[in-house]
Amino acid sequence: MKTYAILALVAIAGCSDATNRQPADPRIADASRPLLFLANPTEPPCCYRNASGEIVGTDVDFAREVAAKMGRKLDMEGVDFIEILPRLKAGTADFSIATITMTEARRRDVDFSEPYGEGGARFLYKTGGKVPRMSQLNIIRIGIESDSTHDFYLCLHGCDPKRYLRIQDAITALSRDEIDAVLFDGIQLATFAKSSGGVFSVSEQETREFYGVAVDKRRPDVLAAANAVIAERRAK
Repeated sequence: MKTYAILALVAIAGCSDATNRQPADPRIADASRPLLFLANPTEPPCCYRNASGEIVGTDVDFAREVAAKMGRKLDMEGVDFIEILPRLKAGTADFSIATITMTEARRRDVDFSEPYGEGGARFLYKTGGKVPRMSQLNIIRIGIESDSTHDFYLCLHGCDPKRYLRIQDAITALSRDEIDAVLFDGIQLATFAKSSGGVFSVSEQETREFYGVAVDKRRPDVLAAANAVIAERRAK
């Protein structure tokens, strides 16, 4: 199946133009201050709440490695995806890891690490139903998470999707037949499909995207630590 690349929207380099960097932040000098990590605990296996309500997942493991690299404590705050980039731009948090696709538009607001992962969007649909295709955008009802690159991508292709604050809301709508499919990051949709007991299935990958750690532009120290952790992981 043809994969629709969106590499034109994505920059691979890890640092934004130095001329756009904000002045040094006093948080850098305060080694006693914990790093504030914004987690989006709605997307297993990357980030979710376990039976005890604790935020866990591969994103959290990654964040702990960044804090350990800097010798800092880590504080976490669970937020909706739509809050992440505005919070980082405003300087009210330090970094986030939430399968955030790197785009030039987003680089105006935050710094990105080197890519730590590659993936892409897939369709989630009811098992036994017709498999969604990009060629059907004008005749199927698609749900997406608000403020995602999937929203932008579909709009570029002439589709007006149904927008939901959280991906679980879109999946609930799919289960109620209010929409025909959900377009989202493949790794999370595969997890949802696996846990559905056969109710849902996922399509083949539709896009190609690169994910980076999003960092407050005033925190070059966090950016450097994130890149160091990524380099160490690649070397293993």
